[in-house]
Amino acid sequence: MSRSAAPATRVAPVLGTLLVLGYCVINSTKSVFEGSLVQHLSPEFIAFNSFVLAQGFYFLVCRDKKALLATVRRCLPDVIALNLATMVCWVAVLYAFTVFEPAMANSVILGLVPGITIVLGFKLRPGVRALRLEVVAALGMLAAMVFLVAAAWNGSSAIGDLSKGDLAAGLIYCVLTSFALSAVTYFTKRLGDKGMSVQQMMASRFGVLILVTLGLLIARDSFAAYTPRNIGAILLISTVGVIVSLYLLQAGIVRTEPITVSMLFGTNLIITYLAQFLDPRLHQSTATFIGVVVLSAAMCLGAWARWRHGRDNSPDRVPAEADGATQSAGNQK
Repeated sequence: MSRSAAPATRVAPVLGTLLVLGYCVINSTKSVFEGSLVQHLSPEFIAFNSFVLAQGFYFLVCRDKKALLATVRRCLPDVIALNLATMVCWVAVLYAFTVFEPAMANSVILGLVPGITIVLGFKLRPGVRALRLEVVAALGMLAAMVFLVAAAWNGSSAIGDLSKGDLAAGLIYCVLTSFALSAVTYFTKRLGDKGMSVQQMMASRFGVLILVTLGLLIARDSFAAYTPRNIGAILLISTVGVIVSLYLLQAGIVRTEPITVSMLFGTNLIITYLAQFLDPRLHQSTATFIGVVVLSAAMCLGAWARWRHGRDNSPDRVPAEADGATQSAGNQK
């Protein structure tokens, strides 16, 4: 039994890694697109319209509505927590793009996420400890993030000079996004452990986000015209950036440890930095490039440490060692 189960156990983390990387590729290019889009559309307008479409799609494709309702009731506290974390994550990151260039915003966010994930893990996932190299990698990513904030403070980012008020606001948005992103990862993992399917999670995940962004639209009177250009942008974000990418992420998280997911998020940085060359508003910054490289290197270190740990402790090695011990005992007899 243990030998036949081992390949499936090994495949799950690998598949989870590939799914998360697929999400990162889509999300990084989407970040640059959103960074340009928020210059003439409000963040709440983008989020509300995109997620109404996504929520409607996922609810309709979830065939067993009775099972969905029963599962939501059974896991209600974690479902509500996932909804709240999703709302904060998306609203805050869109507002961050109104201040920082996408690579800078993602660098600050992802530089914080591994450290936050490790701290939250003591409470939300006490059975899994962070590895020493993962802690080192998290500290390296945190150091790179501090370097990038210092560069922005001195006007060395690709977006140019920022007022101290804008810089403070951008940092608040990024910190909120980091905490929310870590919480999304943990609560997705917890719901998966409780037997909630990825489809059920997606069908019940965006309710709070839709209500809050609708409230912001009304309070700030930031409704925009539904021109062909705006409708096309919303459809693109909703289908590719939300429906496809978040499904990949959700499916990847349930197969991977949260700390590994937080490290893999670092691949966003390289792709986002390269995609920024397509945005004529931005001049490329050496400081941003250095920060992206350091963050990416630390991310690779942490991901490699978890992969090596999983390989060295894979279930198929234990039976082999046990068989060897049994054979040795038999020879002694």
